Amino acid sequence: MSKGTQSTDTLDQQVQLLKDKKNIILQGAPGTGKTYTTASLAVRLCNPSFTEPGDHAKVMEEYERLREEGQIGFCTFHQSMDYEDFVEGLKPEIQDGHVTYKVEDGIFKRICDKASKAKGKEVTDHDKIDIIACIDDYLQKIKGYENRQEIPTISGSSSIYVWWNEGKKAINIRTTRPRKDKGEQYSPSQPSIEAIKKQALGKEKRNPHKDYKEAFIEAVKKEYQGKGRTSIKPYVLIIDEINRENISRIFGELITLLEADKRTGGGAHPIKVTLPYSKESFSVPSSLYIIGTMNTTDRSTGAIDYAVRRRFAFITLETSRQVIEASIQDKGVQAKALALFDEINGKGTDDKTSFIATHQAGDFDLEDLKVGHSYFIAKDLPELQRKMRYEVIPLLREYIKDGILQAKEGDGEYFSAWERGECHSPEQAVESEAPSEDKE
Repeated sequence: MSKGTQSTDTLDQQVQLLKDKKNIILQGAPGTGKTYTTASLAVRLCNPSFTEPGDHAKVMEEYERLREEGQIGFCTFHQSMDYEDFVEGLKPEIQDGHVTYKVEDGIFKRICDKASKAKGKEVTDHDKIDIIACIDDYLQKIKGYENRQEIPTISGSSSIYVWWNEGKKAINIRTTRPRKDKGEQYSPSQPSIEAIKKQALGKEKRNPHKDYKEAFIEAVKKEYQGKGRTSIKPYVLIIDEINRENISRIFGELITLLEADKRTGGGAHPIKVTLPYSKESFSVPSSLYIIGTMNTTDRSTGAIDYAVRRRFAFITLETSRQVIEASIQDKGVQAKALALFDEINGKGTDDKTSFIATHQAGDFDLEDLKVGHSYFIAKDLPELQRKMRYEVIPLLREYIKDGILQAKEGDGEYFSAWERGECHSPEQAVESEAPSEDKE
C-alpha cells in the first residue's frame, strides 16, 4: 500500500457520492493525502475498469494520461483568481497597432464545453463511437457472474457468455454450456481488457483470443450504436485549495447550475443562463464532476458560505497510523516514524497528552490540527529527519504564530529531538528503538 492509499470499497463509496452529488470537497489537515485521493477518485470515475487503484505510480500515470486527453482538468484557487479567469472574460490583444478585446474562455467553461459535446455525441455508426469509454461502461453492466451477457460469436453460429469480475484485468468467456467437471464460472478464455481495447483501436499486434475479443467488441458496438444513445464519458475538474478564494464570487451566477438537478443531460430541472461577455447560452452538463480540496486549518475557510456548502458533499480525510505502517518497509524507521506520529498527534482520539492536544488553542477541532501521515513516511532515517526539520517543525511553528496552537516553555527541546528523528518523551523514545531490518 502506498502513501494515501485507500481501500477499494472506500474509494468506490466516494465515487458513488461524487456521481450522486456531482460536487465534493475533500477536507482535512495538511498531509492527509487529499491531492492523491483526488487523483484516485478522478481515475476511478473516468476509467472504472482501471484495476490497480492501490499502485501509486500507475494511478498517477493513468491520471496524467486522462489529463493530457482533456478528460481531467486541474486548477488552484488563489487570491488573484476571479470570474473572468474561471468562466470567461475580456482579454486585450494587439491588432494592427490597436488594443482590442476578445472574449476568452476560462478553464471551467472549456471543460464544460468538452463534456457537453462528448455527452451529446450521437452514436450512429462505428466511427463515432468512443469505443474505449463504451467498453468501460459495458464492463460495469457485466460486472459479476450474475450479470453475464450472452453474445454471438463472430461466425454467428453459436453464442458465448461474457462477464467481468471487478478488480481483474481480464474478462471471462465461456460457451453457454458449462463443463460439468469445472463448474458454471469456469472460463477457459480470459482476454485482457487492455488487449481488447488495443484491438478495438487497431493497435493490437499480438492476437491470442482474436475471435473472442472481436466478438466482445462487436457486442459493445451493438449495445451503443443505432439506438439514439450517446457515448458516456465523464469529465472531472479538480480545484485545489478551493477555500483560498470566494467560491460564490468566482462561479458567479453559475453557482445555481452546479446542483445535480439543475444540470443538462440528466438533471430533473435543467437550467441555462446567458453569459455576460459572450452572450452565449450556457449550462453545466451532468457528465462534469467537481472535486475540491480544502485544508481545515486554513483561515480562509470562511469563504465557504452556506450557498456553496449546500451544493457540495464534504469528505473528511483523517490522519492514519495504518498508512505509515503500510508505507515504510524498514522496521526501525517505521518504529521511529510511528513514535514521532504518536508524540505529536496522539495514540488515539482520546489521547490528551500529545503535543497537539497540550498546545491546542482556539476553536479548531483536534483532528484538524494534527500533522498528516504523509509527513512521517520516509525510506530511511535521514529522510525522516529532513521531513521533521523542514516540514513538520515549520508547520507547527506556523500554527503557533497564527494562534491556533499556543507556545509553551520547552517547545525548543521537542523540536531539537524531532530534528534528530527522536522523540522528546522518554516513553515514546523506548518504543522507537526497534531494530532496523537492514541491520544484523
